[in-house]
Amino acid sequence: MELHPLQWVFQLIQWVSDKLLSPTPPLPKASLGRPRIAVIGAGLTGVSSASHCVGHGFDVTLFEAGDEQSVGGIWSRVNNTSGLQIHSIMYRFHPSVNWSVGYPDRQQIVSQITQLWKRYGLQERTRFNTRVTSARQDTSGRWIINDDPSFGSFDGVLAAVGTCGDPKMPYMPHQEVFEGEVFHSSKLDGKTAAGKKVLIIGGGASAVEALEFVVHTDAASTSVLARSDKWIIPRNAFVDGLLALNIFGQETIFSWIPETLLKRLFYRDLEDLAPDSEGLFTETPMVNSDIFHQIRAHKAEWLRGDVIGFTRNGIRFRQRAKGVPKGGPGREIEVKGDMVIMATGYQRPSLSFLPDEVFEEPYQPPKWYLQVFPPEHMRYDFYSSKRRRGKPGD
Repeated sequence: MELHPLQWVFQLIQWVSDKLLSPTPPLPKASLGRPRIAVIGAGLTGVSSASHCVGHGFDVTLFEAGDEQSVGGIWSRVNNTSGLQIHSIMYRFHPSVNWSVGYPDRQQIVSQITQLWKRYGLQERTRFNTRVTSARQDTSGRWIINDDPSFGSFDGVLAAVGTCGDPKMPYMPHQEVFEGEVFHSSKLDGKTAAGKKVLIIGGGASAVEALEFVVHTDAASTSVLARSDKWIIPRNAFVDGLLALNIFGQETIFSWIPETLLKRLFYRDLEDLAPDSEGLFTETPMVNSDIFHQIRAHKAEWLRGDVIGFTRNGIRFRQRAKGVPKGGPGREIEVKGDMVIMATGYQRPSLSFLPDEVFEEPYQPPKWYLQVFPPEHMRYDFYSSKRRRGKPGD
């Protein structure tokens, strides 16, 4: 099959990245003599970290709370219609990853994570169904997991529990009287919205997942009920690449330039949906090219306001004007629907297994994310984890 020139360049970049940057996988049953590392979590970041460690000769044990089907973390639990929102060339979690398409779906992403897990021989180094509840140092300064010496002792600990735990499914007033269906945005496999009026509660990343489902199953109409306006950027590799050039990762004196261009060229007649008080780089934007097409085709609407509760035929909603803060005054309406999708995100994974001293001032959220290593324990590494102490849902 003949490759498009850009696709050929894409494949060449991946090949060069693999050859130059991928550490050599260890031989089967190899005895690794460098320091022992405990990696907590077998999601994308845990598998990537563990593969780098064993590739450089570190002896690794990977601890995973779930079974083998949990390899891949959050990607192992979302819908099959879910996929990567940014171009895969910007999602290279390991140099050996080889994407065949620009926007892989959930199954392709899990496949790449699983292949990486096997390529570096992590099957024999993974302890499944082992939830880590504590990581403490013994008298010699080595780390013991779950106060169980049978796991061995470790020179370092890498926490890769991620940012998404169990689905967050809050109860809303009068939910029991609703005569339609209610699902979490991550539990839509095997469901259909064909011909139905769908109400999506939430306007963040989970709403993108719900929108993909709605588009794939040909819903009659869609109403997104969002508490606040969100920046929405097109699913376009060129645009996303330009925005990624902001190496500071936050608002700058030049942020008004991409914000203005997005309003003029992407939002256009829907500029009222663009945030006024929040900058483009203050939080993660939604990446979706379908919602505006759906709105312009009168198959979808974006409503700003607060959910009051369920009714028999839909949602009681307080619609707010632009600029009115969350919980502020607005006009109460009933938004009718046959199906409600709760795009309410996920519980934060707990980091309560960490020693108390790593939470001392000034090294508390969000500074840990920037510094990675807490000063009190330089042998602790936090990788892709929002630093939160306590139990999930706290």
